[in-house]
Amino acid sequence: MDLGFVQQIVEDVTNPETWMVIGGRILTAIVLIVAALILVTIANRVINNFFTYKSKAKSKIRGSEKRNQTLINVLQNAATVVIWFVIIMMILETFNLPVRTLLAGAGVVGLAVGFGAQSLVKDMITGFFIILENQFDKGDFVRINSTGTTIGEGEVIAFSLRSTKIQGWEGELIVVPNGSISEVVNFSRYNAISMLDINLSLEEDLDQVEATLSKYFEENWRNEETLVSMPEVLGLQGIENGEAIMRIMLETEPMEHFGATRRMRKRIKNHLATKGIYISVPKMDIQDFDVAGNE
Repeated sequence: MDLGFVQQIVEDVTNPETWMVIGGRILTAIVLIVAALILVTIANRVINNFFTYKSKAKSKIRGSEKRNQTLINVLQNAATVVIWFVIIMMILETFNLPVRTLLAGAGVVGLAVGFGAQSLVKDMITGFFIILENQFDKGDFVRINSTGTTIGEGEVIAFSLRSTKIQGWEGELIVVPNGSISEVVNFSRYNAISMLDINLSLEEDLDQVEATLSKYFEENWRNEETLVSMPEVLGLQGIENGEAIMRIMLETEPMEHFGATRRMRKRIKNHLATKGIYISVPKMDIQDFDVAGNE
């Protein structure tokens, strides 16, 4: 064993200057980490304030609140990744590690891994175009299909370049890789249309019923806050099982038609009852055949 080598190591370890150099580099690394935390905080606040200000200002780039929140999340994540990447490279340089060699080696490894990570690249590219084309935002209610099959339906609670998180009807969390999204049905962009059918007896004067409903809507439709326009009485939709089906069209705010339809059905039923008009029940015509006489 080479005693000179061991002696050299002992001298380096016991040399105060060596510890001063190591301590200085550790201190520099700590300062860089603190600086990274501060920069991330500042970047997140600047991004958030920018979109908050633009959402209030009357400018061409003003977007919806949900779209602003989506862009804020994506840009904050990107800023965090970039800042920490730069800081880590600076820390490696501080400890005299061959950063260029490491990056070159990482490039070769990345090339090899890239062939097996094509789905990841596809996810990120698809996520970029979702943002670019403004297909949906955080808070939107969507149905996501993949090659004609529904793989997720619910409210978008989180979105990144890699994946989309959806909360389903029963509260379940659905994580959808962006690369598997081939079709998006967004229910939150435009007003919703609901067809409300009222079953009436065939003995009712349908013209009178239409006039009663039209007058009621003119006076009371604003009591339902989710309606964006006065309901329209479309008229007789059909006759089934001894009932006349009167159809009414409701236009509501996005995704509010479910609750609005239930509430309006109850109000219409109560109002018609005050006018002596009642919702009918299906009738079945039963005839008594003389079986014995036919034998």
